[in-house]
Amino acid sequence: MTPRPDDQARAELRGLVAQASQRREQEHERIETEFWQEIDRLQSRYHGAQQDIADALDVKRNQILRQTKRYRPADQAPDADQG
Repeated sequence: MTPRPDDQARAELRGLVAQASQRREQEHERIETEFWQEIDRLQSRYHGAQQDIADALDVKRNQILRQTKRYRPADQAPDADQG
């Protein structure tokens, strides 16, 4: 049987859990950003790609627009990849 924790052990554990949780949140945000930036690039591949992406993800086109705008780098214009 493991020993009962004291206050110091509990505080240390809470700190470690908080750090792990923070790392998870940071990684989640990084992955979401990468995903929506990639979708932003893909939607300009051909006319109608945004609808095809929405269908593939089972979401509405409006959600694609909102999310890609949300995660688009500040220095990137919406039509920067088109040429």
